[in-house]
Amino acid sequence: MTNKGFTLIELVLVIAILGVLAVAALPNLFSVSLASARTNAMNATVGAVQTGITMYGANQIAAGSALSYPADLDGITGTSGGVLAAGITPLFTSVTHHGISGHWFKLADGSGTKRYAFDTDGNGTYASGSDICFQYTVATGTYLQFTCP
Repeated sequence: MTNKGFTLIELVLVIAILGVLAVAALPNLFSVSLASARTNAMNATVGAVQTGITMYGANQIAAGSALSYPADLDGITGTSGGVLAAGITPLFTSVTHHGISGHWFKLADGSGTKRYAFDTDGNGTYASGSDICFQYTVATGTYLQFTCP
């Protein structure tokens, strides 16, 4: 007489091996989803800022004024190590309802331009080469990505 099927020990062993493989793969899956979540959050913020700038200009025209754009996208003043202090006042308060401060840094202002960086790795600091930068040009109302300095 021959028995067909698996013994209980064989089934437990297979389940244990699958569990080890799942635990080993979990960090890779988590970091991919966290990275894409950060990218999606950045893209959503960029879209909100661009929409806010456009709405600001449209409101100027609707009020009978000449087309203009906000002189600044936030209310932060003062610098700390060349980077304006994020978190004191949320960034983009001039063009979004509640402002946004997490993972965004304001770089030093230029003449007629404002530069911002998004912390892509989530370490809370700005690093040239690893973070993504955007430049707001007041005269044209554009908010575009550029190569970080």
